[in-house]
Amino acid sequence: MSELASYSIQATILAVIALIAVSRSKKTDLYQVVLISIWLVGVIAIYARYGEGQVLFYSNDQLFHKQVIEVYLPVEGFRLSAFIPLRYLLLVPVYLGSLTGINALLLNKFVQLLALIFLYRRSKQFLISKRLNIRFWHLPLITGPILIFMSMLSLRDVILAFFAIGFITTQNVTLKTINVLGAFLLRPHLGAALLFGYLISEIFFNHQSRLPVARTALASLISYSLGTISYWFGAVIQQGVSLTSPNSVFTQFKFSQLAANLLGLQFLGLNDPDQALVASTTTSLLLSRLIIFDTILIPILFLAAMFRHPDYLTKQKMLTFQAFLFFYGVVSQTTWNSTRQNIPFLACMGVLAVADIEYFRNLKRNRQPQLLSTSN
Repeated sequence: MSELASYSIQATILAVIALIAVSRSKKTDLYQVVLISIWLVGVIAIYARYGEGQVLFYSNDQLFHKQVIEVYLPVEGFRLSAFIPLRYLLLVPVYLGSLTGINALLLNKFVQLLALIFLYRRSKQFLISKRLNIRFWHLPLITGPILIFMSMLSLRDVILAFFAIGFITTQNVTLKTINVLGAFLLRPHLGAALLFGYLISEIFFNHQSRLPVARTALASLISYSLGTISYWFGAVIQQGVSLTSPNSVFTQFKFSQLAANLLGLQFLGLNDPDQALVASTTTSLLLSRLIIFDTILIPILFLAAMFRHPDYLTKQKMLTFQAFLFFYGVVSQTTWNSTRQNIPFLACMGVLAVADIEYFRNLKRNRQPQLLSTSN
């Protein structure tokens, strides 16, 4: 049996398992079936095109995951000090599953598919809790092209998005703790950003003012500034380097990079021909945004939701925006800023933008959905 045939059979079995799981309810959600079907075709197509070289497709993080599963864990065993650096929360279960003979990277992709399905379900539950029904045009904003694409890769971004969604959409302290801990163990600065966003949102709504836009702008400046400082403190703790000051915090380039970062256009700032940080040309990357349009559309709709009706600003929107700015403050001090870093925030921004749009549409129709109050 060829490697492609074996891989395809394994992928099909995993897809069938997912289909059985989502079909257990009396009323099957067809969109989940569509997500699984697209995932199955996508993972097989990627393997058919690249074979074992798929570990270098889009991100070499897949190669790192393969090395952890095939080298570090079997040879060095489990080391507590490596729990975060080697992403044990994700890769140990995948490694154990691969002992059954299933392709390890395919198993990791399957975990991302499950995270995508659970993310969609959680977003749907959040909207239903606001007495809003899911419509067809909501789908690209909740689980759109970028999330579907990422579920086909052996990375960690979709499961991080699930943790972020879980953190901002629940009021349960235990669930919040589990979600932020999961995010921290897989990407520490994301967990720190979510916690910081939560703290800022609590402070913001505990001290009301008649100048919500000005207060939001001030909070945003503080979040970004503290993010830049936190990067250097983190470097001291993690790497033992000497404590220095942030680089180029309040410059035209940093703020233009912030705008590019928010819209998923970070590559526009990577214009050094001697640094092959991005394999594709700027033109091809811009054209790709016609397919992954949600990377641009979602932030625009979210910003409109933030500032169009400042009197209806919610804790979830404030938390997400301030967490993003803190996160950007951290990554602005590094060279590893990319679109996929934003995916957890895109997932949160998408569902919050949908909730905002539908709320005001319902007001115009004189309907009474649950108020999106500042206490939620």
